[in-house]
Amino acid sequence: MNSKNTAKRKAPTTTAATGAGDTLEKARAVGVEAFVEARAFEINALQRSLDSARGSGNARAFQTLARHLRRRAASHNVKRVPARMRARAAEEMRRAAGGGDAAAAATRSSGGSSGSRHKRRRSRAVRDEYTRRQTGKRWLETHVWHAKRMHMRAAWGAMVADTPNARSHRAAYRAAKEQCYVHDASYYATLELAGRRAAIAHVLAALAAPDTLAPAVGACSDGSRLAPLTLHRAHAYPRGLLGPATALWQPASDDEEEGGDSERVLWLRLHPALAADVGAELAAVAGGDGGVHVRDVSSDVVAFELLGPRSTALLAAALLGDGAAGVAVASVGAQTLQAVAAAPSPAVLPEGVVLALRIHDPRLRFPPRADASLQPAVPDALENVLRSWPAAAARLGGGSDAGVFDRAACAADVARRPSEHALNQRRHALLAPGTRLQSGAADVSLPLLLVRTGPEAALGARTAAADAGVVAAMAHGWTLLAPRGWAMALWLPLVFAGARAQGLQERMHVSLEAGHAAFPRDWPGCPAYDAAAAADATQALARWLRRPPGKRTNYAHHGVDSPFFAPFHRLLAMPAPPPAYPQLGPAGLECRMRRLKKIGASASAAPADSPAPVDSSRIWLVTGERLAAVVQKMLVTRPPAATLRQWAAPLLAAVAADSDAAADALLSHCLVRVRLTCSGRGVPAANAPVCLTTAPAEHIGYVTAASFSLARGYAVALAACSLHGLFALAHASARSPRTLVAIRSMNGGPYCEAVLAVIP
Repeated sequence: MNSKNTAKRKAPTTTAATGAGDTLEKARAVGVEAFVEARAFEINALQRSLDSARGSGNARAFQTLARHLRRRAASHNVKRVPARMRARAAEEMRRAAGGGDAAAAATRSSGGSSGSRHKRRRSRAVRDEYTRRQTGKRWLETHVWHAKRMHMRAAWGAMVADTPNARSHRAAYRAAKEQCYVHDASYYATLELAGRRAAIAHVLAALAAPDTLAPAVGACSDGSRLAPLTLHRAHAYPRGLLGPATALWQPASDDEEEGGDSERVLWLRLHPALAADVGAELAAVAGGDGGVHVRDVSSDVVAFELLGPRSTALLAAALLGDGAAGVAVASVGAQTLQAVAAAPSPAVLPEGVVLALRIHDPRLRFPPRADASLQPAVPDALENVLRSWPAAAARLGGGSDAGVFDRAACAADVARRPSEHALNQRRHALLAPGTRLQSGAADVSLPLLLVRTGPEAALGARTAAADAGVVAAMAHGWTLLAPRGWAMALWLPLVFAGARAQGLQERMHVSLEAGHAAFPRDWPGCPAYDAAAAADATQALARWLRRPPGKRTNYAHHGVDSPFFAPFHRLLAMPAPPPAYPQLGPAGLECRMRRLKKIGASASAAPADSPAPVDSSRIWLVTGERLAAVVQKMLVTRPPAATLRQWAAPLLAAVAADSDAAADALLSHCLVRVRLTCSGRGVPAANAPVCLTTAPAEHIGYVTAASFSLARGYAVALAACSLHGLFALAHASARSPRTLVAIRSMNGGPYCEAVLAVIP
């Protein structure tokens, strides 16, 4: 070590003046007594706060015990706390019970949290608790079963199963393609129209599109088939779109004349987002006539949707049992179901047909046998049924038995049916364990309706020929309709027979795989779409704002001005979106902090002089297979017409536009649904703009749903394009055999090329 450096470190410190040295010596010496006296008030206040926090702070009485006296499983029983702490523990329990002795006593008497577990789990206490939790929202009869296995969410006034807890994206696809999946659709609305047949037809004519009205009041009025409808505001067609619905007539009895004007009952099955608007329109039209009564019977109907190739065989196994032992009343519907159970897929059966049957209590045969749904080769009975479908399959007892339409009789059967305890006692009395119970005089029968559903029955449109081989049975299945009170008795046999339960997200994904529009996701221009899109946009904007500015996507940098909802109002030259959508300022999507500070709290508010919002009733969405075929033919006709009016003349003739002004208004506010088949890698995002390949800056539509198709091996998307944009696309594709478009990326990535095809 250097001796000079050592000497420097050991040298005494010298000061320039003697006064400075005295000050340093005083600073090193602290007078303890003087210091404590000067700060006695602060020390006493700190000690008092520590004592009060230790006495009644964040710790309960049993938590203040010494470590060696504590127990890991210590309960809130006051008697387990030492005697010196019991008074404090009792006071804490009294405050936790509601702040008073009366509240605590009321909680204990009702089986609340302060009572024992035995009291809380009593039937009356559980029923009261479930009733309290249903305030403001309706529980389906299978709610408890689904809540244990799926994520639930409140939607349309009910608690709906959203998605299973387990990963089920591919499992839902496999079940729909190879097996069977079941979905509880009891949240759907059912409106009953009762009156003379001619009066009901008059009410439907005011709301239904002309293409869908004729079958509903004609060939399907005998109740043998389901009729798809597209509903609009009263006398507003083709504008004022409300959404899709299905019409199901109660079968006429034998003594009623065919096509006569007798008293009939019609059920309208529709999405719950439509119930309020459609009910108001029906009440207004029926009130002027006075001969039709409109009732909401949604809570009296249980509905299950089954899709997949094995759905027919599974229904026969769960409902009919071995050798049709579960049939209570012999009917043509039961015989037909037993015959078609051997069908390889529901797709070979006619769509929309209705089967009526009455079976014994399904709890008597629970659980169904595992091999009951396995059928041998196609028998001759199936070929005979397919060759001539029986028209009487929708009737019970020659039409004298109303079945599920007789709600009073169904409620009486539910009230007098044996309880689960009584059935268990009967099983206990059997000599051989596992023997099936036989129906007795005390048992009741159950009326059912089976409706063969598919794209034609639900939307009035068949699957495109190009996708028929890919989709296979994913778009075909059955809808089971039953009276209220029988949901769990039917749900468990279906699940035990092999059906895979799915939620709302899986249902939407399967519809996208099949290439069909789902309501309200793919129905822009109707109030239900605006409400759903606005709610999704608000949630997406909230998630985006919760992320730090440096970590979230800078949409303003990528040139995306509407990432959270599709601005269809811009395509249709309308001033502003509906007021429910989140309104962002001109720099509301800027992510730089200095820009956000300038924006302040007014960034998410609309300007004071903002234009009037768009009226969705002015939008015309092309629906129906006939109009979609007209637009598709216009799109591929070479060469296209010179002007939009000439090019769209076939479409205007199809809707019978009565004047030039009306025709121009229809063309300027027209949207067409399309399916986009991506030819490259990547999956488009929802709300992504659809552009021309020759002019990427020109938007002709927006994506409503997109996903990677497991059935096809590439991405598919559904979108809505303006008629002006399709006219420009027809000119841009005049020299190409395919109509190619480009889908813009939402995060600055490359464009995705896709083939466009019009769908209903």
